[in-house]
Amino acid sequence: MKIRAQLVLACFILSVLPLSVIVVYSYQSSRTALESAYRREEDARTKQMDRRLAAIRGDLQQRLAEVSALTMPGSATDRTPDVGNILMTMGDAASLVDSLEIHPMRVAMLPAVRAIVHPDTSLAPHPSRNVPPGVEEPPSPVTPPAADESDESETNPAVDMEPPSAPDPAVIKLPPPPSLPKFTMTPEQRAIINQIAVLGSSLGEHWSSMSPEERAATDKKIQQLQKDLNTSLKAAQSQWTGQFEAAQKQREEYFHSRRQLREVVFATRQQARDAEKAMKDARRSNIPPNAAPHAAPAPAVVAAAPAPAKAEEVVTIKPELPEAGKPEQRVRDTQTSLLFGQKFNVPLRKEGAIVGHISAQVSTQEVVRRVLGVRNDDSDEITFAADRDNNIYTRNPDERKTLDGLGITGRILENRPVNDVKDWITVMSRDPQSGLRVGVARPVGNNFEELRKTAARNFGYGIALIFVALIGIVPIANHMTRDVNLVTRGAERIAQGDLMTRLPVKSNNEVGQLAAAFNRMAQDLSLQQQTIVAQERTRKEQEIQQRILALEYERKSADLEEARRFQLSMLPKSVPLHDRYDVSVFTLTAAEVGGDYYDFHVAPNGVLSVTIGDATGHGAKAGTMVTVIKALFAGYTPEVMPAQFLRDAAEKVKRMDLGRMAMALLLARFDRDRLTVASAGMLPGYVHRRGSGRIEEVARGATPLGTLGADYHDVDIDLAAGDTVLFMTDGFPELENESGQQLGYTSAVSEFVAAANGATADDVIASLAAAAKRWNGERPPNDDVTFVVVRAKSA
Repeated sequence: MKIRAQLVLACFILSVLPLSVIVVYSYQSSRTALESAYRREEDARTKQMDRRLAAIRGDLQQRLAEVSALTMPGSATDRTPDVGNILMTMGDAASLVDSLEIHPMRVAMLPAVRAIVHPDTSLAPHPSRNVPPGVEEPPSPVTPPAADESDESETNPAVDMEPPSAPDPAVIKLPPPPSLPKFTMTPEQRAIINQIAVLGSSLGEHWSSMSPEERAATDKKIQQLQKDLNTSLKAAQSQWTGQFEAAQKQREEYFHSRRQLREVVFATRQQARDAEKAMKDARRSNIPPNAAPHAAPAPAVVAAAPAPAKAEEVVTIKPELPEAGKPEQRVRDTQTSLLFGQKFNVPLRKEGAIVGHISAQVSTQEVVRRVLGVRNDDSDEITFAADRDNNIYTRNPDERKTLDGLGITGRILENRPVNDVKDWITVMSRDPQSGLRVGVARPVGNNFEELRKTAARNFGYGIALIFVALIGIVPIANHMTRDVNLVTRGAERIAQGDLMTRLPVKSNNEVGQLAAAFNRMAQDLSLQQQTIVAQERTRKEQEIQQRILALEYERKSADLEEARRFQLSMLPKSVPLHDRYDVSVFTLTAAEVGGDYYDFHVAPNGVLSVTIGDATGHGAKAGTMVTVIKALFAGYTPEVMPAQFLRDAAEKVKRMDLGRMAMALLLARFDRDRLTVASAGMLPGYVHRRGSGRIEEVARGATPLGTLGADYHDVDIDLAAGDTVLFMTDGFPELENESGQQLGYTSAVSEFVAAANGATADDVIASLAAAAKRWNGERPPNDDVTFVVVRAKSA
């Protein structure tokens, strides 16, 4: 692909990729920001619903506490509380309550009252009684005992010993709250009520742990607070009554009906007392205890019939709910506990003493309606709630169907997260006290779809702008690649070997700099080519010279090897066999021609002559000196003593004028048990005495042959059978190991002492050779090493 096309493609890619990244990032960031905003808004809605629930709970608890602090009836015959005060005290919270239940304590001879405030219950009048309109006659509370059951009561005297039962609770149904001015308690009154509630709760919870004095003090304090509250309420009611007089005139019929209702209530109570008395009489008449059930007086229900606007309100009496209605009441209690996490139950006091408790039956639908709020026509969000038993509440059935369709209901029932529903933002929060979860589900799919369409549209606009920009990029690419073509053609000519080619430099940009670099490269290549030719010529000349030197080296090496072989040929091929002496020899030559020399001569009379020498230096000169000494020793006769031979040899070597060549030489003469040694600069001979194991040196120092000195002397020593004599060159003590360290003369003598214990002269030589190998290793020695061992035999 040409550079022009590459430039255009690169510009296109480098434009599309950033555009894609920007569009995708913008879409994702906008979606994330929008989703975060929605979630913050829904979080605020759920917190608002939580606050509503907490406000309703607190308001109901406060109102019930205020109701419990109201003055209760004081006589046993009048157990109906003042409904007007109750409604006035409940205020707006009355619309959240279906009924109030006042449960008396089951204590002997303690009046009991149960009141249910119900704003929307109406009962039809009973036709058999002359009661006011709207008032229903209660049925007979007791079934008369049968005649045959009265005889057996006498046989069970324990019946008379039963404690008198508490009066049965009365159920009072009241009319809906009248449209009257609201009665609002002062902060001081509410503070007194709170103190009464706190002291009452503390007295009920810690009754068993408190001492009688503490209980009496607490009761006294509660009574005093109750009196203060009653006084304050009377004053407040007196003030409120003046405001209420106008409305009170329109409600005279209501109070008239209420007086009639009390008469009915009193009649009902009298019937109950008569029935109870009749039952006790029947028991005294020996009626079997199982013949008739122990029937308690039927409770009375005081209900208010709904009155039309500006009409007299009437209160009616009906029996307490039958057993069939109690499960429904328990369901309502359970729903209240699930919604609020508690039951609204406060202690009821009379003159400071606890006489019962008040519980509220809360309207679940009204509470849910207030908590979830009112649906706005311009909002598609759905508010819902779920209690601990996973009962789900919505504002209407349509919203419940929508939640079911989205699977949110199933997720809640399965305790799975609901915040990942596609195209919906769902947020839930939990009330810590009741465990009630409130949530908001908001559809966002349409908003996200519009966001995606906007991002795609912006991407299309960007691609169109890029294509427009490519129209201007093409001529720029042509102008840029023109100079590149010139450089390409020039580089091809240089590659073909035309090093004289030069590229035209028309600009100072990178292409112009590249052309100038090509020109310098061509010039350098031309110079380099000339240099290479000269170096090649020089290399060939050096190769010829090295070849000549190699041939010369090979020739010299051959000459040296020939000289080495000649030198070795002059050494004895074997050691002499003697009756009185055991002789052995060892030599280890260096790489070059060495100068070590040894030789033997045995006279007819049995005299053994041994010589060992070391020429100075190596190579041909050392071989020449060895040859001279070999020739001189060949004319040696045993009658000539060793010192005389050395003096004659030194004189003859001087007359030969061999320059600086010299020869260290030792001559030993073995005649029976006597050894005579003369040395010319050679190492002394070493004698190992077999009897004592000592080492003796034999010889006197003197200068080598060919030097200025010629003062040589004989040294005589006697030998005994088993004594061993060693002659060696300086190559053994000066032998170097891998570290370049020499063996040394002391170590050399020590090695001889160890080796002298060998059985034969060959054993001694073998031990010395092994010592030399241990020290030197497998490397060639740095000098020739020669040993000559002579051991005296027994006669």
